[in-house]
Amino acid sequence: MIRVGICGLGSASRRAHIPALREAPGRVAIVAVCDPDPRRGELVPEARFHDDAVSLLDGSRPDLVVIASPPSAHLEAIAAAAERGVDVLCEKPLGVGPGDVEALHDITRRHPDLLVATVLQYRHAPAWAQVVSLVESAQAGGEPFSLEVTVERPGTDPLSAGGWRARGDREGGILGDHAVHYLSLCRDLEAAARVVACRRSGDPGRETAHVRLSLGAGHASVHVSYAGTVRRNDITARLRDDSVCVRWTDAELVTAGLERPTTVEPVGALSNRQFVNELYRDMYVELFDRAEDRQWRATATAETLAVAALLADCLGRAH
Repeated sequence: MIRVGICGLGSASRRAHIPALREAPGRVAIVAVCDPDPRRGELVPEARFHDDAVSLLDGSRPDLVVIASPPSAHLEAIAAAAERGVDVLCEKPLGVGPGDVEALHDITRRHPDLLVATVLQYRHAPAWAQVVSLVESAQAGGEPFSLEVTVERPGTDPLSAGGWRARGDREGGILGDHAVHYLSLCRDLEAAARVVACRRSGDPGRETAHVRLSLGAGHASVHVSYAGTVRRNDITARLRDDSVCVRWTDAELVTAGLERPTTVEPVGALSNRQFVNELYRDMYVELFDRAEDRQWRATATAETLAVAALLADCLGRAH
């Protein structure tokens, strides 16, 4: 039985973390929660309510703490958990403030056996495996490839509590809310992925950003916007000669090429909130299945550090 504490009972916890954790009966117990609003404690009546992360860690001693507070509060909670030897699963984004990445490296150096994982659930979408397959085949043959991502949202998430998504100066804005998912996916494709350019424009809550990355023999372009008119996600991976192209546009996965018939497959859409929420279940299954695997723990922590560094690089270039 894994004893779990949850810091922050806003939208992410209510719609995704708590339902996913409750689908693992006999394996997980939510023993403690904390939030600035004590009324939210009623969401998890089986758990002990605390005022803050430190009192939760000291008072309930969980095995894993799930951090679902606004981004600027993440690092302090991670540090508190690390000092007490408690594993961490933290909502994205990390790396939003000056010195955050260095602080994360310091925490993991001082606590080398600690798990510090980030919620980057998109990789559990089955359609993503099709994109990965195309890119891996290109890499095996040394062929150039490209990845193009477009995300549009008509403003920030109206279901989000606290409005942190509109505070790009201290919470990451559109880059920390949406682009970070694709920074993670780019690193899945190429461990040495690096940012080569980033620009951001627009008012808070209506901003737009564009990131370009080098992926070894390939490159990626990620365009994310709060100034859209609809909710839309589009991911296209193609070989440079257009012999193969995979396009995941919301609920359709289209595979085409110069010498192959076009196929269209219905898939889950990353613009669909419910579909994205359900990906948390697979994320937790992987975590609980592999929590005792030292190599997996080290890999998950290394990913946290690497993606935080990519986001910090984007934010530094975007000013």
